[in-house]
Amino acid sequence: MVKLPVYSISAFKEKEQENFFYANDLRTHLKSHQFINEPHKHSTYIAVLFTKGNGEHQIDYTTYPVKPGSVFLLSPGQVHCWKLSNDADGYVFFHTKDFYDSIFINRRINDFPFFYLQQNYPVVYLKAKEQVAVELIFKEIHQEEKGQLPFVQSKLGTLVDLLYINLSRYYLDNHDMSQVNPSGYLKVRELQRLIDQHFKDKKLPKEYAGMMHISTRHLARLCQELLNKTTTDLIAERIIIEAKRLLTHSDQSISNVSEELGYDDYSYFVRFFKKQTGVSPKQFQQKKTNWNA
Repeated sequence: MVKLPVYSISAFKEKEQENFFYANDLRTHLKSHQFINEPHKHSTYIAVLFTKGNGEHQIDYTTYPVKPGSVFLLSPGQVHCWKLSNDADGYVFFHTKDFYDSIFINRRINDFPFFYLQQNYPVVYLKAKEQVAVELIFKEIHQEEKGQLPFVQSKLGTLVDLLYINLSRYYLDNHDMSQVNPSGYLKVRELQRLIDQHFKDKKLPKEYAGMMHISTRHLARLCQELLNKTTTDLIAERIIIEAKRLLTHSDQSISNVSEELGYDDYSYFVRFFKKQTGVSPKQFQQKKTNWNA
């Protein structure tokens, strides 16, 4: 089986350096780490600002346009790769969950709207004035990480927090989340965590509602109100993401992929995949080479 690479910060830094944070200008980052042009995952949170260039950024098999003022925000485990113009530039940083959560007592990294759920929209397209403010913070983060002065972790934490607060405001301006119920989101995030752990063997909403000690109807209402999706939609999305990962980045047969995802009935899996994606697993495998061509 071909395994999709998962990169930690150690893949981008010298061995003797701390492995909780990495920052760089984007041009240097792209030139120094050619391996990131192929589909891969990270074990960290990622923020990327594009100040120049254009192209496409594929995140969990959805393609987003790249243009100046794009800020991409990825959670650990998401599959991504990109096709960028030669003049692409900007800033990038990675950090671990513990880096942020250990600094702030009353806030956690998953409190920010773009990190609520892995399925949340992963990009903020900034207006010109917003880009100026955000670029200054990205630049200072890069300079601070490079300088390694006393209190560097505290300073980086403060800058990242300020950046995420600003980006959250821009994000909320462009997404209808004004009436979000925080306790409801905690439930939906718990649901996502449970789906991540059990999607191969538990595929019914009532199974997750039971684990969460709430009614199936209440869980359905939360998903609909907060995400405009059903509980079944969320389960199906997670299964399809994993199916695409296996079909794209492993040498397993479609039958083996079906079994690994908990489907004893191969024909049912094929019908399910086609219903969710519009193409059969075989057609998807044939199309996958287009991205890497």
